[in-house]
Amino acid sequence: MTFTVKLADKIIQVEHIHPELRAFCQDYLIENCTPEFSIRLTQADIDFEDKQTIDQTFSSAYMETLALLRKISDIFPNHQRFLIHGASISYEGKAYLFTAPSGTGKSTHIRLWKKFLGDKVKIVNGDKPFVSMDNVDEEGNTQPLIYGSPWAGKERWNRNCSEPLKAICFVQRGTINTIKQIQPEECLTMLFRQVYIPENEITVAQTLELIDALLKNVPVYLLTCDISEKAVRCSFEALTGMQYPN
Repeated sequence: MTFTVKLADKIIQVEHIHPELRAFCQDYLIENCTPEFSIRLTQADIDFEDKQTIDQTFSSAYMETLALLRKISDIFPNHQRFLIHGASISYEGKAYLFTAPSGTGKSTHIRLWKKFLGDKVKIVNGDKPFVSMDNVDEEGNTQPLIYGSPWAGKERWNRNCSEPLKAICFVQRGTINTIKQIQPEECLTMLFRQVYIPENEITVAQTLELIDALLKNVPVYLLTCDISEKAVRCSFEALTGMQYPN
């Protein structure tokens, strides 16, 4: 079985085993287009993903979704793209990525943006968006783009879209709402933990170059927050540079 998807503006033909994979990628399917590259998924790929799980059992069909994600993420650095773990939203056409270890509260924080800022806040992806580094604006500056993907976490928050990525925000829990911009050297270790790093030495080097370019073009912030509207005001004003709407 085969289908074709468009992910992060790349057209990919997928040869697969389980019909559920096509349904999983439904929002990103595309027809009558020549693929830029092809991926063939095998039972060995599925078995490899199964071995990565600890004390949990998942269906073979679900494991095939992870196998596809891994294969795409291994190839994407060749195309100036990479996978990052985080929840991304957009406000008035500009995207912001909230990232942190699972369970820290990034999904809760973007829920609060939706609650207090309303329909101007759009979901890009709730868990595993892609970032591209080959977009250049009218002034010749690199403008990273962030893309929705089917791998959207348990909430299934995703939208088939791309938005200019304007800021990255690391989230940590606290009782006082504070945010500060941090320098690239301060966030490298945290960022490496959230970016998919391939095993191939060449694509590892390519990924590191992409991370370096990202940090040169996108400011990074550290947010300590609770779950109040004050937390939203704190991050909103710092990330967007706008006054919080009353």
